[in-house]
Amino acid sequence: MLDRRATEDLRVIRTLMERSATYELLSARAGVGAGAMALAGAGFLALTRRTDAESCGLVWAGVFLASLASTVWCVIQRGQERNEPVWSPQARAVVTALLPPFLVGWTLSVFFFARGEHLLLPGVWMLCYACGALATATYAPEPIRGLGLAMLGFGTLTLALPPAYGNLMMGIAFGFGHLALAAALERRDRRVPADTPAASPLPTGWRLLRGGARDGDPGGRA
Repeated sequence: MLDRRATEDLRVIRTLMERSATYELLSARAGVGAGAMALAGAGFLALTRRTDAESCGLVWAGVFLASLASTVWCVIQRGQERNEPVWSPQARAVVTALLPPFLVGWTLSVFFFARGEHLLLPGVWMLCYACGALATATYAPEPIRGLGLAMLGFGTLTLALPPAYGNLMMGIAFGFGHLALAAALERRDRRVPADTPAASPLPTGWRLLRGGARDGDPGGRA
């Protein structure tokens, strides 16, 4: 009985320690916002049939900035709800991991737009996004890794298709991809209470990790 209790306590503590190293402020709301904006951008370009550099650049720059602002806002709200700092060590690690892929994507965007080959950029953006998502997999929630792997496939496929399919693939990859991410994050959040019940007693395992027990626990140090 005591062995089972100690094993359960250690399992719960390990789960809590793993979560403490993970950036937990990314919410399903952010995924919904980013996905909806990507679908709106792709839908607008499809309906207006615009493929010129100016229209594509303005639309996708707007989608990116609006998605970024929405994500930051959702992160701040979630931090307030959970009473957690937004700019934590985990947040700094995530931002640091994202910077190289972002800079590569920005540089390639300028290069392709300058050459008039902007219709090739959707596949490039997906691959850069995939690199960023996988680079943050150590710190970000598990569904981020899945989205990163999916983006690798989408990016490769998009580059293999004729440029005319780029806008459609942007809607599928970034639109429905982020909506799928939102659903996965929502399911994950709902599982958290079941994985670590709030009423679960932790003292035994916690004291074992700290090197001993107090208050007369068996096996503790006097």
